[in-house]
Amino acid sequence: MVEGFSPGEERKGGTGSRFPMSKTSHSPSDLFIKKGVDFDRVKRSGQRLQTPHFNLVFVDRPDARPRMGIIVGRRFGKAVLRNRAKRVFRELARTTRIELVGGKEFLIFPKRKVLQSRHCTVREAWRVALREAGLLDPCPS
Repeated sequence: MVEGFSPGEERKGGTGSRFPMSKTSHSPSDLFIKKGVDFDRVKRSGQRLQTPHFNLVFVDRPDARPRMGIIVGRRFGKAVLRNRAKRVFRELARTTRIELVGGKEFLIFPKRKVLQSRHCTVREAWRVALREAGLLDPCPS
């Protein structure tokens, strides 16, 4: 261990934070629903939209940031396949994050077809479904 430095100390010339972010910026984890009660609320009172690649359930949440959750059950397949499907939709969510309308929460239920489809096909189906559901801002700033 280097003399005069302990893991809890500030480093010389730094701000003390390992992750320099302004207080107004939001972490990527703000985009995702994590609590079971939130998942249940959206499932119970949300509107449904079906596509060949996934099902979408969405609900209005006034004065809230857009958030999404991904639900993949064991019927989908083994853990490797379930995790792959979740990764695909997490990436789609991150790329469209700035275009999402505020005050909405939605859940994605991937279908097995998403694993055999090309990414550009899934991405287009994603954008069309979000637009149909009113989740995409028509003119993002």
